[in-house]
Amino acid sequence: MDVVTPPRSLVLPPPYTAHWLPSGDPFEDAQRRAADEGAGTLVWRGSAGHDAPGRLDFAVVLEPDMPLSEARKAVLAGMVALADAVAAHAPPERDIRFDWPTGLVLDGGRLGGMRFAVAPDTQEDAPPDWMVLGVELIADRDHLEQAGTHPGSVSLKEEEFLDPPAIIESFAAHLMLNIDRWTHAGFDTIVQTYVGRLMEDAALGDAGERICDGSVESLETGLAKADWRDANGPRL
Repeated sequence: MDVVTPPRSLVLPPPYTAHWLPSGDPFEDAQRRAADEGAGTLVWRGSAGHDAPGRLDFAVVLEPDMPLSEARKAVLAGMVALADAVAAHAPPERDIRFDWPTGLVLDGGRLGGMRFAVAPDTQEDAPPDWMVLGVELIADRDHLEQAGTHPGSVSLKEEEFLDPPAIIESFAAHLMLNIDRWTHAGFDTIVQTYVGRLMEDAALGDAGERICDGSVESLETGLAKADWRDANGPRL
């Protein structure tokens, strides 16, 4: 069930502009807004579980000044920001991990993940007019009669997150910080943090590709798979 009015207003630093979406998909809505409203546009939505999991979804528009082949790595900076945001508001001693490349795992259960979109027809060697990072988190699993029948996932409610919108506020701040670090200190600072949260023993190449047990998978391929979700959102 969609939540028609937001639980509260978001407090975001410049250049973010928040838009509450009463219904629909913030990821798709952000793409529609991207060309006209530009970088910092942030769309969010909440829903309560009835016939499906409750959700906390949000998406942000970026306008990178580098070729797509390099700019795509922003999704890894986004994942680091998401993990830091969740950690800041989680109860103590929660283990936060990444399921390559954009699945988010909390204490062994899938909490959600991140989607990626880029302006149509962007060539690898050209800067995108815009990109969108979209986050989908399981807010509750109240529709399940017995949560134990789906041990592979968790929810913000079950894990006692008291103020879910605060995750969005922290994500926005951490994303700005990570992009600044990338700009001034290089992407290795992001890579080190990202790899430290991977569920598997793997390394990242210069283009963000995963290197594990002698095999290599490109970041583009990993994003296309999006194994953490199905057609309806984060998998239970």
